[in-house]
Amino acid sequence: MKVTWGFFLFLLLTFQNIFADKGYAGNRIITDSSITMNFSYIRDTLFTSQLFYIEINLTTQTGYLHSRDGNVKIFGISSGTDKLEEGINTKEGLFVIKSKMPKWYSRQFDSTLMLNWMGFNYGIGFHALKSSGYYKYLGKKKSSHGCVRVSRTMAKFLYDTIKIGTPVLVHKGNSIITITFTDSTREFVHYNLAELKKEIALRYKQMYTGRYFINSRENIIIDNNNIGHQGLPIGNPKNILKRQIIKSPSSFVQSVIPPNKGIMIIHKSFPREVFNTQITSK
Repeated sequence: MKVTWGFFLFLLLTFQNIFADKGYAGNRIITDSSITMNFSYIRDTLFTSQLFYIEINLTTQTGYLHSRDGNVKIFGISSGTDKLEEGINTKEGLFVIKSKMPKWYSRQFDSTLMLNWMGFNYGIGFHALKSSGYYKYLGKKKSSHGCVRVSRTMAKFLYDTIKIGTPVLVHKGNSIITITFTDSTREFVHYNLAELKKEIALRYKQMYTGRYFINSRENIIIDNNNIGHQGLPIGNPKNILKRQIIKSPSSFVQSVIPPNKGIMIIHKSFPREVFNTQITSK
């Protein structure tokens, strides 16, 4: 989108009028030589060449099957809980599907038959059960010994749809990683497992110390070869500094902010003298 000088000034004056209103979430304007935005909603992005990826929200007990064409299929799940004897909470992290079996008997839990098994974290994976008693918990309550239970219909659909290496992002609504799909407009790199761990740790450190925008970042592909059974950590958004250092005021900056928080994105470079207002929040 082409942003003209006049349009930018119009936006700046509009923001000034809005933020000058004390009833607007306590925002205010002060004069300074640079512009400051709340970057606590930035998220790092990793890429997959697969057709799908799965997202699991443990807090809402909801699963999302994201498709390359933009469609999202939502389904109820029931994850693991340590309230059960020998049970464990399903671990947060970024994983990939490591194994698939139409039928698998759990050696740990009385040889329970698990249908359309799809493992991603050692002995933890997606599956259905032969009986329907667990259906009442799907989308509502944790009830498994560690795995992610889904309905028989959904388990069969997932089993037939996804492939080994499909990303699985498990969180409680607080991941600082997002997954998206590769395309022909960008260049991508592939790190091995050890290199990827180091790179992710570095990116988290930069976000936590306010230096995320200092250096350029490569577009990294994740797959079955560089994510092991133990997965990758997904970070803590509470540790991201709201104020991030920008190399220069005219640098290209894009911050990912949830729609309900408002969008603050700079699409192109502007002369230094434009950046003479600092927007802050109490």
